[in-house]
Order: sequence, then C-alpha cells, then structure tokens
Amino acid sequence: MAKVSIIVPIYNVEKYLPKCLDSLINQTFKDIEIWAISDGSPDNSVDIIKKYAKKDKRVKCIEKENGGYGSVLEYAIKNIKTDYFLVCDPDDWLAENAIEVLYNKAIKNNLDIVYGSYYIVYSNDNEEVYTNGIVNKYFVPKSNIVYEGNDAFKFFFLSPTPHAKLYRTKITKNIEFPHKISFTDFILYVISVINSKRIMHVDDALAYYLVDREGNSVSDINPKIADYHYQVYMSIVSQYEKSGVYAKDFYYRMFLNYFHVTSQIGKIENMDNYKEKAKLIEKTLQVCVKHRKEIKPYLKDNPIRKKIAYKLLLNPMTSHFAYLYFSKRIYNSTQKKKKIR
Repeated sequence: MAKVSIIVPIYNVEKYLPKCLDSLINQTFKDIEIWAISDGSPDNSVDIIKKYAKKDKRVKCIEKENGGYGSVLEYAIKNIKTDYFLVCDPDDWLAENAIEVLYNKAIKNNLDIVYGSYYIVYSNDNEEVYTNGIVNKYFVPKSNIVYEGNDAFKFFFLSPTPHAKLYRTKITKNIEFPHKISFTDFILYVISVINSKRIMHVDDALAYYLVDREGNSVSDINPKIADYHYQVYMSIVSQYEKSGVYAKDFYYRMFLNYFHVTSQIGKIENMDNYKEKAKLIEKTLQVCVKHRKEIKPYLKDNPIRKKIAYKLLLNPMTSHFAYLYFSKRIYNSTQKKKKIR
C-alpha cells in the first residue's frame, strides 16, 4: 500500500506534463501513488497520463468535469487513503529524493506539515534560483526544528505555494474549496497550518517551480483576478473563524495579504474594471479593521511611513479614504511600469 499520494491537478499542460510525471515515477521513495487528475483538460493531457499509467501502476488516470484547481484538491483529499500527500503542479517537477526527505522527516518527528525549499526556474534559461519560501522577515524558521503551538502558526508568513510541502491528510479533510477560481492553494496551506500542531522547515531544495509559464495564475493577468483573491480571502477567514482555533498571528497575516491583493488589482488594465474591483477588495480590508486590536501590536517594528499608512488603513474613520489613496497609487505605479515595458 502506498504511503504518500502525489496530487497532480491537470488542465491544458500537455507540453510540461511528461517532465513532471517522469520526476514522480523516478522518486527514490517508491511507496507512492500518483493521482493525475484531468480537470476537463481540452488538450492531449489525458492521453499522456494513460501512457504513463500503462507503464507504471502507481499512476492513476482520473478524469473529471472542469471545476477549477480547488475542485481537484477537494476530490483528491476526499478520496486518498494515505497518511500523507503532496501537490505537484504539472508544469513543475520534484527532485528525485523529494518524497524520501519529506516523508522521513514527517515520520521521525510526527509532523503535520513538512515545508521544503525549492528552486524557481524560468522558461528561457537554465538558471535555478534557490528560495526557502520566506516572504516576510517576521518569521525566519530554522531548518530541521519542530515548531509547535503558536510557533507553528508563524508558518503563515511563508509562501503558500504547493511546492515541496508534505501534508498529513487528516488535517486537510474538512477544508472547503471554492470551485472555478484560482489561488485555492492558499486556502490549502493556511487552513492546514491552522489545523497543525507540529511543522518543520527543511533547507533542502526539493522542487522546481516554473514561474513564468503562459497561463500560470501568478503571471497571467486575468480580469477576474480580484474576484478570485476576494473569494479565497473570505473563504480562509470564514474557515478560520469556524475552526475554534486561536492563532494570534492570523489577522496580521491576512492584513499583509490584503496588500498583495491590492497590488494584483493594478494588473487590471481597464480602469472602469479596476474601480469596480477596488470596491470589492476593500471589503477584505474591513475584515482587518474589525480585528485591528489584534493587528496593531505587530505594527511597531515597521518603518515610520508604513506605521502611518497601516494606522490610517485600520482606523474605521479613515480606512475608506486611505484605501482609495493607496490603491490608486499602486494602480498608477503598475500602469507606468507597463508603459515603460
């Protein structure tokens, strides 16, 4: 029986899929099953999966109607029987010892999540840029140390992408995923951290993340991007509040994510659409305003300009006007960069 499931959500990626599947079937850790799930993919991805399934019985070819990335995660998590799983996007690939390193760490230390480092790669060159997933100086984890309780919740501040992350299946079983939207890997990560008791970070680079593929949700400018971010944001907040767990870092993490969401609006070229989306995303700020007392203690370590901006944004009397001012600046800055390019 397999010990680890690898979930591969597949949609329109036939060009990249063989490299991904090769990296999975050639893992040094052999007790795996590979759930290659076509989410109604219109290309030849299913034919490729079937060829691999004939060669290797560990590969499961699963076809379903299109429902988006979240629907694939929902389906797989509901049905897998292994104690642990990893998500590998089909345009990415794993180091050959990735599962071996992550699984051995998980078993030895009784972990709920093992967070590995990875390489960022680009389509036009062979450069591999190492990253440990640290995106905020608030938390810089030490490698191979078990973090528990409130210390484990600090993992909120690392990158939520699926790369080189091994999850204990049972902590994810009740996660809810909206369908037909992007960025639902953020839901998987944050809610899993909330449900975790023991997490470890390892410095080993165990995955390769192709960051600039055409159609990649990170690089693709979709007019619905603000809607997606809003739905993901509110889904996370709703599930956290239902969990009964108190994670003191949670609302500060979501406050920081608000700035990321706002910057995404700047990618929308149509100004009318921008104004419409800005109103929608302002609702995410109001969640933070509501919990400003929990956020304010974190603001003291920021530069004076950021402190002032944050206080204006979190004050119920000024938040609306501060939001309009800062989001407009972000939008204009992004548009200038586009003109320069």
